[in-house]
Amino acid sequence: MLTLQVDWNQLAKIEELQDYFESDFQGFQNLIERYIRKFEQFGEEELNKLAYLRVLEVTNGCTQWGFRRQDKQSLSVEDTRHCMKMVMGFIKNKRVDFPSRGTIVFSPKVESFIEEGRELYCDAFKKNVPGMKREYYASSTAQFIVYGRRNLELAMACVKQDYENLFSPYYIQRGQNYIAPYLACIS
Repeated sequence: MLTLQVDWNQLAKIEELQDYFESDFQGFQNLIERYIRKFEQFGEEELNKLAYLRVLEVTNGCTQWGFRRQDKQSLSVEDTRHCMKMVMGFIKNKRVDFPSRGTIVFSPKVESFIEEGRELYCDAFKKNVPGMKREYYASSTAQFIVYGRRNLELAMACVKQDYENLFSPYYIQRGQNYIAPYLACIS
């Protein structure tokens, strides 16, 4: 069971969550809590491993969005594509390579969870299935909460150390900035 405290009012101020909380605060909180209970089935070692994958996903997401928006700091087409292929390969293969840490492999149970997350993302953002963005953001929020500050901070430091040359210092920081408001809501 979750032992940390969540500041739900602070969480409701996070930009990508605001509309969901404003339209049905209790319903969205309940949905996040259902995902929290689902993710709590994993042990600390598995949560730690998943935190590394999640930080890579977020960093890649920031990199891809920057390219689509044509941010002045965006990477070249080739570098952006390389980042995407690497992270998508980690997700599809259910294994993550870190030069400083080695290869992270997942149990079959966690592999199924990763696949469910990939399908949820595709339904929400690729297929635009109604209601799935709400589900995705509830799941994503629950992951940040359950993985916890310590695991996510360790993962962010490792991603910075091992992949800053690939993503650039700018997008490493963007990824950290995306995660930071979620960490500020848990104690």
